[in-house]
Amino acid sequence: MKFHLADPSNIDVDKFERETLAELKMPKELPMRHRTPHFSHVFSSEGYATAYYGYMWADVLTADATEAFAEAPNGFYDKELADKAVKYLFAPRNAIDRPEAYRLFRGRDARIEALMKDRGFPVPVSE
Repeated sequence: MKFHLADPSNIDVDKFERETLAELKMPKELPMRHRTPHFSHVFSSEGYATAYYGYMWADVLTADATEAFAEAPNGFYDKELADKAVKYLFAPRNAIDRPEAYRLFRGRDARIEALMKDRGFPVPVSE
């Protein structure tokens, strides 16, 4: 996102990357495996950049829905929750606003924390 906000006419990419990693407190022991040019396809057009965001959001929804089943009384075989998934997520297709359909299924908006946990990132416990 910082790249999108930066002035492209006068940017030292190497310096930009180093400063950004320092701000993120990236351990020096973890070198960048993929430098910015490796992601040129993400920035080459709005179409792919939008699709890339869509892929990530699909992962958030999947991880959050998985947590719903993991937390359900009968786990991944919970009939009541499975019925809600069919009723609100699969059967109506686009007849229900997608965020509203997810809220009807989950009882709340999707949360990114589920994806972060799924990928092994530490997630602060909310009170």
